[in-house]
Amino acid sequence: MDFTLVKYSNVLKPLIAKGFLFTSFCELADETHLGQGNKIIILRHDVDLKPENSLKTATIEHNLGIRGTYYFRIVKESFDVDIIKQIADLGHEIGYHYETMDTASSKFKIQDSKLTDKQKEQLIDAAYEEFCENLEVFRKIYPVKTICMHGSPKSAFDNRDIWKKYDYRQLGIIGEPYFDIDFDKFFYLTDTGRCWNGYKYSVRDKMPQQEQWIKQGLVFKTTNDIIKAVAENRFPEKAMITIHPQRWTDNYLEWTKELVAQRAKNIIKWGLMRYRAAFHL
Repeated sequence: MDFTLVKYSNVLKPLIAKGFLFTSFCELADETHLGQGNKIIILRHDVDLKPENSLKTATIEHNLGIRGTYYFRIVKESFDVDIIKQIADLGHEIGYHYETMDTASSKFKIQDSKLTDKQKEQLIDAAYEEFCENLEVFRKIYPVKTICMHGSPKSAFDNRDIWKKYDYRQLGIIGEPYFDIDFDKFFYLTDTGRCWNGYKYSVRDKMPQQEQWIKQGLVFKTTNDIIKAVAENRFPEKAMITIHPQRWTDNYLEWTKELVAQRAKNIIKWGLMRYRAAFHL
């Protein structure tokens, strides 16, 4: 079975054995020498739901002697202060998984992305103000230094649009992966859609280098495909791997529910992307 905690441990172990250095994004953004000549994995976790699952993956990584970054949203399905503190105590970085363009548009009941320039600027101002408030909430429990946008596939707005007007570095933030990682040097692999080749279902988590990676044969359908590529020294020496811990479980009932729900979501996202493309939304 794929997407179990046993399988998760099994894909980390060969990468460690092959000499890959696992790092949080904060370490990479703060120490540029990490990007010079080493085999590096930036281990990113998007805690969209079920924070208790994140504590399990964080514990596995801690026991293997590696660390990564856990990006929490400020919604009841993700933001759990006790679990955030436990994961930080295991040596992992905590970051903010922001989505305030989406939440601000919901507050103002704005659904159409075709706003006037003035309306768009007002929305960005409201989103930035909410972002700052949320960042202060995070910093009461952890000194957040990096952030990462939440994809919000149902939203008409891209959460990164805040930074068209504002500069997160003015807030003491040293990095946002979508702006501060050179993906010409770092391969990107994500379990979005509960598969490793789910880029075709991603609404916003897309990279312009994807076609190039496909031509290079860097397409993995299962976790076993990744394990095999590592064993055969075909896995890139620099990569960011994004994990959604709610998808990884050894509980058979939870595993089955996630499988069925994610397949349905993938069909919906596939249809949504084609609808937006057809009507230029």
